[in-house]
Amino acid sequence: MTAESSETTARELRDAFVAAYPLYVAGRLDELGLGALPAMSAAIAAGQARLRADLDALLARPVADQDRSPLEVFQSALQAPTAALASAGIAPVERDPVAVNALPGDIYDLAPASSQALGDAALQAHLAWGVAKAAAVAGMVPATSGSGDRAPMIHPAVALVGSDVADRAVIADAVSARGLGLVLWRNPGAIEHGLASVTPVVAFVDLAHGAADEVIRTLAAADVRTVGFGAGVDDFAMARYGSLGADEVVERSQLFDRLGDYLPRRG
Repeated sequence: MTAESSETTARELRDAFVAAYPLYVAGRLDELGLGALPAMSAAIAAGQARLRADLDALLARPVADQDRSPLEVFQSALQAPTAALASAGIAPVERDPVAVNALPGDIYDLAPASSQALGDAALQAHLAWGVAKAAAVAGMVPATSGSGDRAPMIHPAVALVGSDVADRAVIADAVSARGLGLVLWRNPGAIEHGLASVTPVVAFVDLAHGAADEVIRTLAAADVRTVGFGAGVDDFAMARYGSLGADEVVERSQLFDRLGDYLPRRG
């Protein structure tokens, strides 16, 4: 990918996130029954302006120095609406401990769990950016010894068994936004090795993986909640992979539409 095309991808991501911001925030406030506050329009405008500035600053940095994801920047830009709600005397909502630990300042549970919540345009731009970044950093990541899949001790964690870089980019961002760690496993042997270090709260398995059957059996034997996903999932596939131990088998599009549902909830 050329520098020019990389810049275009980053600009499209910024524009899509900035365009999604007011609609997302207004919709989230309506869900909470808080959309009629008089100061909220100004707060949304301020948050949108901050989002644009912060994304410009992040995406202008070299890939290796981008220490936050675009979704984390979006979450941070919700401080203005949060402050407006607090000034209006609105009581904070209840959240689960994982959400509190990940985003202690998100007292009204405004932050999106993934870019799916921002609409299709933002999701597609985020996917394209993730693929571009994965390609850019591929040569920067040193090879690991042994299986290459042994994970450090991460609690809690989410596992992914699959090689699609777009899938990985979106799942990694959603997992990071929930304050979790992501481990990537390539084969059943690596899974057995990795389970000595970490027990995931959920494992996503791409059914196109050549060893999907054995992968699911291995995870099921370790009592790991396992979600298989792929194209063309039908009743036969659900029954087949269910018999191997998968807790749920879904279409790829359905998984990414509901990705946040498979992660610890915000409460």
